Amino acid sequence: MNKIPDREECLRLLSEYGTPYHVIRHCMAVCRVAVSIGERLNEKGYNINIELLRAAAMLHDIARVHDMHETVGAKYLKEKGYKSVADIVIQHTKYHDFNPVPKINETDLLCVGDRTVKEDQYVGVDERMEYIKEKALRMGRDAFIPSIEKGRLMLKEYIHEIEDVMGITLDELMKGK
Repeated sequence: MNKIPDREECLRLLSEYGTPYHVIRHCMAVCRVAVSIGERLNEKGYNINIELLRAAAMLHDIARVHDMHETVGAKYLKEKGYKSVADIVIQHTKYHDFNPVPKINETDLLCVGDRTVKEDQYVGVDERMEYIKEKALRMGRDAFIPSIEKGRLMLKEYIHEIEDVMGITLDELMKGK
């Protein structure tokens, strides 16, 4: 059986695992963005599994205090019986091959959400990617800057395609949320 935890169970899992409060706030913000997009796409005829998306977004950084947090978090979630959530969580840090918008899925939406949220606020692609570039520079990882910039441009184009389908910009969708 492929279980999906509800919101209360996600909060319990985050607490049980000892996920820091600021990380939980980040996960909640990513969830707001991803679910907002998913619900809007469903209004346009898509079939996004909102429960799966909500759980994956809420739990994507459950193990962020660990190295390879996506792997550690996915292992923990699988052990708890949440394989479909774990399958998304394990991909979120290195996911670059977004599906074409007509075939968009929950993993795509989680990654869009994660890459437009800084700490616990929706900030959009440019500000989030600038933050990631600054972090890479502070860590002496200058070699990553070209790939971060390439990813930023690709993500902006992808979001533009999503916005065309939604009939609203992501900035407008997230106003007041």
